[in-house]
Amino acid sequence: MVNVWAITHNEDVWADAEKFRLEQFMEEDVSVMGSDLRLSPFESGRKVCLGKAMGLATVHLWLAQLLKGFRWVPCEDGEVVDMTEHLKLSMEMKKLLVCKAIPRLC
Repeated sequence: MVNVWAITHNEDVWADAEKFRLEQFMEEDVSVMGSDLRLSPFESGRKVCLGKAMGLATVHLWLAQLLKGFRWVPCEDGEVVDMTEHLKLSMEMKKLLVCKAIPRLC
């Protein structure tokens, strides 16, 4: 089992490893296909995720449908998203992200 959390928080692998910077994956051109273990959401090798091909083929559709169909707002006005991490079997948010999905009128 690869410790992806340790890899993504390693200063030898990523500059500013303790900061969440989404753009670092575009700057570094990191592949999610499993060959680059700096980011391995589907694992790799013999234990590769069986749903990898379907997930990669359809994730854009799922996201587009959610953004098109709903307006996303915090449950409480002025609430700030707490990005504190909590390590369990995988990395999770310490405080759950709770929001309201308000249907858009089409």
